[in-house]
Amino acid sequence: MNQYNVPVGEAALRGPRYLFRNPAGPAVVAQAFIGTSGLVDLYVILTGGADSPLVREGLAWIGVLQVTCWITFLFWFHRVRCNAEVLAPGSHRYAPAFAVGAWIIPLAMWWLPRRITLDIRRAGGAPRDTLLINAWWFVWLCDGPLSVAVHHLVLHHTDFHTPMDHGTGLLCSILAIAVVRRVTADQPAGPLPYFNMT
Repeated sequence: MNQYNVPVGEAALRGPRYLFRNPAGPAVVAQAFIGTSGLVDLYVILTGGADSPLVREGLAWIGVLQVTCWITFLFWFHRVRCNAEVLAPGSHRYAPAFAVGAWIIPLAMWWLPRRITLDIRRAGGAPRDTLLINAWWFVWLCDGPLSVAVHHLVLHHTDFHTPMDHGTGLLCSILAIAVVRRVTADQPAGPLPYFNMT
């Protein structure tokens, strides 16, 4: 065991159900892929939107990048959620498994991950960054579910490569990186005595 893989507080009394693990590594990987996705959005905007060479020749590559972004983000999100259970046991509305499952539950996916993010943030300290989390969540909704609905129901086409679409994606990437950095920074480098809640 190292400094991260040890239970603290109530978790230590109940047994090592949840262990505090370093969130920095997964955060760096997630930020790298999210940042790459944002740069792709910027490149597509600057090179003509749907007429961009990257869109015409690299759609499969862009899809792989998006899937990789989601996998790395969810890995980080689950890690910080489990850490939050150690830092503030019994104070969360949803079990750690929801850190992954909430994103695929119909309808609930529109608000549940935001609630989980706010709970994780509160476990790391005073909830002073709700504005950042709310801004990220609003832009994510605009970039994801709302964008799909508008394209299908209002615009009646499925061309998601307009400058507006990629501009929203770029803003979402910037805010997502800010959220990852803020939440990760609020989880200490290891379990410290003042997080002992017994």
